[in-house]
Amino acid sequence: MKMPRRALLQALTITVVATLAGVATPAPISAQDLEIAMDRDRMTEFALAHVAVNDARDEFHGAVARVHDPEGRLRAREEVEEAITTILEEAGMTREEYDQITLLISLDGELRTMFEEVMAELEEGTGG
Repeated sequence: MKMPRRALLQALTITVVATLAGVATPAPISAQDLEIAMDRDRMTEFALAHVAVNDARDEFHGAVARVHDPEGRLRAREEVEEAITTILEEAGMTREEYDQITLLISLDGELRTMFEEVMAELEEGTGG
């Protein structure tokens, strides 16, 4: 599973934009503000979940491209939501925590750097 850095950052940005649609942040947010402990181990857990969530979404988009009826698309949507919920449960986080960490990574340069480093390590570990 090799994801180019640019595609990874675009996927992360799209996730953040979707999460924040219409929401303005009046002040910078940090991990401490949201009471999320972000050490390297937690970032690795998040990164693994992030990759799995993106894979599930990619499968969903492929399924939707093959399905032309509204019921089939709804079924595909329900299946991807169920898959994402399972992925996050296995990672020990809620959807809200996942979205908050995604937001933090997009806003905090240090966390973004850590995320990129962890993703690079994971990519190297898969032979990429």
